[in-house]
Amino acid sequence: MPEIAVSVQAEPRDLDSWLGLARRVEAAGFRGLLAGDHPGSGASPWPALGSAAAVTSTLTLGTYVVQAGVREPMHVAADAATLDILAPGRVLLGLGAGHTPREWEDLGSQRPAPAGRAGRLAEFTEVVARLLRGDTVTHEGRYLTLRESRLDDLPAGGRVRLAVGGGHPQVLLAAARHADVVGLSGLGRTLADGHHHEARWSLARLRRQLELVRDGARSAGRAPVLEALVQVVTVTGDRDATIEDISRRLPGAAAGDVAHSPFVLIGSHAAMAAQLRRQAEEFGITSYVVREPAVADLERVMELL
Repeated sequence: MPEIAVSVQAEPRDLDSWLGLARRVEAAGFRGLLAGDHPGSGASPWPALGSAAAVTSTLTLGTYVVQAGVREPMHVAADAATLDILAPGRVLLGLGAGHTPREWEDLGSQRPAPAGRAGRLAEFTEVVARLLRGDTVTHEGRYLTLRESRLDDLPAGGRVRLAVGGGHPQVLLAAARHADVVGLSGLGRTLADGHHHEARWSLARLRRQLELVRDGARSAGRAPVLEALVQVVTVTGDRDATIEDISRRLPGAAAGDVAHSPFVLIGSHAAMAAQLRRQAEEFGITSYVVREPAVADLERVMELL
């Protein structure tokens, strides 16, 4: 049975609670502490992760995920490499295409269509991977231009690991070819609030995505870790009733798919541990990200793995 790793995505509220969380998740055996990136509507990840580096020694620290649609690859690579000075060998740079319209509007532009966001992220992934390896990068693409860009006086020897999350085929192929971790979220169209999404938990869709990633990785001679972002964690003695309730409330979440989805953990702590083991065998998914409210329950689950 492969090792199953769990990381926590969280956002700082104040220094004491943030550093306390970092210490707690490291002591409990979580793989990493991850911070999101929503410019203008949440804390910046880099100061938060840098402070967590000071009170941990083994915990992975990373972004989940940097909004590549409004960021520049050279700046992001430099930020990640700077964090690697503070937490050598413990940095995970997570990248995503972005989805919140305001984040483009704040810069005086409009959110691109999905194909445009995916195309930019694919280019972004390739050039950032090269920068973090220490390459000098010249790139003239459809979305990005770099001219003899390189990281001077910063760690750039491949120590920073790269995670890429999304569901668009172009993003999954780029992740398979360049990332250490391919993140699957089970999310679809962005809803009207600009932050939440449709649930797309079709088992058939998941299998297509996994096949695409495996084919892309195989052709590149790579074997990235497969990871799922868990959207629901519910401890219950009546798993079937909870699944039916979720299916009624969430468009795109048929009960049969929810029951087999790696994006939800439902049942007793023992049942959750069994579900994670089963998904490692069935899907090859061995890494998970949960949000901060689920920490206490996942502490108990990990004791059973």
